[in-house]
Amino acid sequence: MTNKKLKVDNVPNLRFPEFEGEWESKKLGEIGEIVNGLTYSPNDIAENGVLVLRSSNVQNRSLAFEDNVYVRTDIYNPVQESDILICVRNGSKNLIGKNALINKENEGIAFGAFMSIYRSVFNKFLFHWFDTREYKEVVHKNLGATINSINGSDLKLFKVPFPSVEEQQKIASFLSLIDERIQTQSKIIKELNVLKSAITKKIFLQEFRFKDGNGNEFPEWLIKKIGNVCSIIGGGTPETGKPEYWNGNIQWFTPTEIKSKFVSKSERKISESGLKNSSAKILPKGSLLLTTRATIGEVAIALSECTTNQGFQSLVVNKNCNNIFLYNWLQLNKFELEKRANGSTFPEISKSEIEKIEISLPNMDEQTKIANFLSSIDSKIEIETQLLQKLEEQKKFLLQQMFV
Repeated sequence: MTNKKLKVDNVPNLRFPEFEGEWESKKLGEIGEIVNGLTYSPNDIAENGVLVLRSSNVQNRSLAFEDNVYVRTDIYNPVQESDILICVRNGSKNLIGKNALINKENEGIAFGAFMSIYRSVFNKFLFHWFDTREYKEVVHKNLGATINSINGSDLKLFKVPFPSVEEQQKIASFLSLIDERIQTQSKIIKELNVLKSAITKKIFLQEFRFKDGNGNEFPEWLIKKIGNVCSIIGGGTPETGKPEYWNGNIQWFTPTEIKSKFVSKSERKISESGLKNSSAKILPKGSLLLTTRATIGEVAIALSECTTNQGFQSLVVNKNCNNIFLYNWLQLNKFELEKRANGSTFPEISKSEIEKIEISLPNMDEQTKIANFLSSIDSKIEIETQLLQKLEEQKKFLLQQMFV
């Protein structure tokens, strides 16, 4: 490839060396057609009907079949190989424009009225343009004023810069190889997570047991209440109208920030004054930050001292409990928290209810072995996830540089 340092109109920055000359802009309506989807009512849904592709069937620019709807009908427009399936209407504007390329094995399926098909002989090239920032910006610009949608007439007006057929094929083949690598990497991560889940269940059901350093069995596990192995500490929010309570040096987490195994830096911080004048409390390093309001059962391990808002009941384990062991138990047994929640406005589980939950606890040596073993799988998942992120960043860069 050659890399042109200065971008010229209708010439990409990054190009295969055997190609030159400007690209020609064309409207989608000039080189292809829009095919509308099937309109149906709830009464038409039947288990023995035709599969109808909807927005939920498009995940990461591929077809997914975990959430299917079947409709009783004999009249519909079936998808064909190389069609691009596009979400054109949705309750969330962020989902408008997402798309997937139809392959040979999925030919003949129907698609719903909130979806459209773009059909042309250039689709293997266009599918990659449909992943560019330019495409997403045009979609956003053409969203309806009152509903989240783009219509067929708008799609037809989208302008796409086109190279020669030979260059299209070269670009499409190259970017498809990268997509395949990304899909493979995503599958690796998914399978590792399935493996982790299966092994964790077997460990906590004691179907799989570790042995001590001499090869001997560990003692039997004992039933303990969480309140007997942890201190449970709630959170609080300083008065938002007082600036002196905020922008200090104390980490202060909200439930929306609990998205990974470990957390260290919060989006907002509170001051010493804010701490003293609220119900927020300092939690030591290693505390389990457990969400207990609305979204119940999300958990993360604090890598440093911190505080939380009132949407948490955080667990500080005692000397007889390994925090990573308990973290994995909580992840596996989220339902135990959810079923104890109550509240008329939003579900919430109280400190007293958490304290009553029973857990089977091995001795500290076996807890440590279990924690280390499961952490080794987590580390492998993290490494593979970082690799996926790098691949996705590379793809994003290439899309920006290889299209006009």
